[in-house]
Amino acid sequence: MKFYSVPIEHREHIGGYTLFSYRWEGPVEPGQFAMARFGRFPYTLDPLLARPLSFYDQDGEATSLLFEVRGRGTALLDQADKIEVTAPLGRGFDVNGIDGPCALLGGGIGVAPLKILGRRLEALGVPYDTFLGFADAGTAEISRDFPGARVATMDGSAGVRGTVLDAAPPLEEYAAVYACGPNPMLAAVKRAADGFCQLSVEERMGCGNGSCNACVVPVEGRGYVRSCVEGPVFEAATLAW
Repeated sequence: MKFYSVPIEHREHIGGYTLFSYRWEGPVEPGQFAMARFGRFPYTLDPLLARPLSFYDQDGEATSLLFEVRGRGTALLDQADKIEVTAPLGRGFDVNGIDGPCALLGGGIGVAPLKILGRRLEALGVPYDTFLGFADAGTAEISRDFPGARVATMDGSAGVRGTVLDAAPPLEEYAAVYACGPNPMLAAVKRAADGFCQLSVEERMGCGNGSCNACVVPVEGRGYVRSCVEGPVFEAATLAW
């Protein structure tokens, strides 16, 4: 897998998340991800593994990634002036033939791929509504990047109290449903949706290229598949949840 060394051109902390951008003309498909690591590899091998980060936005010149600091690897990325990233990886959301209306649902850091997905739907002239769920008002600050989004927080400090589904109307009203977030949330969205529904799973990844089998998810009639190669976006009906 090839990595590219890129300087960070802009960094911003929004609530509990870090948003940074670098020069990358694309193309990037909504729902794809990059493996990113601290920019001093191979002079230091600590940490050894890169981290999978969803693409947040792409405007033809600059690309941005949104992530949450959860350990040593993401803490180093949060402070880096230069990082190493791969080209876009994985299978993204399918928007072909969709005429709307669509529902976009994100939970926590799972809001990341919805920004670029919304941009793509707007370019296609497809109407959509966005629903975002967070733990509290602090993490919900990122919702400012999603004009018109309806928000839910578990403690009720912003938007409605409850999960992202408490902020949304019945999902049967939508021609297509797209969601990203923790697996319990995605399982709930799968049960609530009726019709075309795609889910972007959040799994730990070691390699990002299908070699280590660390990110497998159960699928109907096929055992397990790798979310870094066959996903991270799956048709909801195929996931064995």
